[in-house]
Amino acid sequence: MRRRTDPGEGPSRRGLLAATGAAGLAGLAAGAGAGHAFADRRAGEENAQALAPSRSRAGDRDGLPPALLSPTPSQVRLVALDLRAEPGERAREAARRVLRTWGREIGALHGHGLDARVEGAPTRGLFPASLGVTVGLGASLLDRIGAQDRIPPHMEDVPAFASDRLEPGWCGGDLLLHAGAEDPVVLSSAVGHLVGAVAADARPRWSLPGFQRSAAAAEDPGATPRNLMGQIDGTVNPHASDPVFGPQVLAAHPEPALAWMDGGTYLVVRRIRMLLDDWYSLDPGDREAVIGRRLSTGAPLGGGAEDDLPDLSATGEDGTPVIAPDAHIRLAAPGNTLGARMLRRGFNYDLGWDADGLRQAGLVFTAWQADPRAGFTPVQRALDEGADALHRYVRHEGSALFAVPPVRGGEPWIAHDLLPG
Repeated sequence: MRRRTDPGEGPSRRGLLAATGAAGLAGLAAGAGAGHAFADRRAGEENAQALAPSRSRAGDRDGLPPALLSPTPSQVRLVALDLRAEPGERAREAARRVLRTWGREIGALHGHGLDARVEGAPTRGLFPASLGVTVGLGASLLDRIGAQDRIPPHMEDVPAFASDRLEPGWCGGDLLLHAGAEDPVVLSSAVGHLVGAVAADARPRWSLPGFQRSAAAAEDPGATPRNLMGQIDGTVNPHASDPVFGPQVLAAHPEPALAWMDGGTYLVVRRIRMLLDDWYSLDPGDREAVIGRRLSTGAPLGGGAEDDLPDLSATGEDGTPVIAPDAHIRLAAPGNTLGARMLRRGFNYDLGWDADGLRQAGLVFTAWQADPRAGFTPVQRALDEGADALHRYVRHEGSALFAVPPVRGGEPWIAHDLLPG
């Protein structure tokens, strides 16, 4: 006869196993929940990091114009404008009005956004998107306002190069707006507002939109972006915290007549069309040979990482150079350009196809430097004289040079030292 279990004697074996099993399941469930919570928290942190540029403000920091700040925005637009007024005092007054207006409006856009300035603005409900606007002045502006004696020698015309196919309508300009943001609506609206605010005094000469991968889409938002050729573009750039940044990027002008540009920078803009159909008809190895870098990592041929210095003396088993004599990075290397350095920022542009079916796409190349005569010009000359292999796949169709005055707190408007009154 089976003895009945007394409740006071404790749980049965089956009950104990059942209880243990339930506890185990509960523990597994708790562990899984904790794992999911950790994964969700990590994903949330990564999302927040990726979205941070879209939700923050740029403006100017550390006395630098927004265009020099990192990280770079995913969207840019460059607009060159010419004064409407005839040369002389009228042009001088017009330039002063433009710079005064832009100084006021840019400060308001950086601080509060367009919807705080314009009722019914399309930016309503949007984050600031790291909007940053930088202003440049062309040598033609200083000539037009009668300030020839205040044109820095650094602003001499960029010489002609063999790779140039320049269109006059895509070159030069009295003034430049360089605007960047993470959102195209924020960017387009801000640029439209600034151009419209000075329409009585200045008219657009040329404009070009640019873009790169967004931080939210990138596996590594801190990685160097790629251009439309699939190449990593912008390796070994000076950072604002580097000791070399000042000497390489920021101008020094102790002369009283040029003090308005002391601490500023000079910007060379190049509109470079890429012949993408021809480029992608090459085998990947041939594309790597043209540039001198691996497609996968951006490492120089013969190197292991993107930031490795190219070994220009390395040869293969057959005795030929690992990096070809006409490879882009060999010809542009500081040892081949008298040590020329600059801060390079490249953005893609894609305007679709023209009526002949030709792709209108390429690179908005911007080079920021203390002196273009010691930066951009010797590099481009070395590429020309060395018959850069890349020249077969690109066309330089637009060119401009601008002085970007320093950002000085408390000034009533941009370049106030140049145009007081």
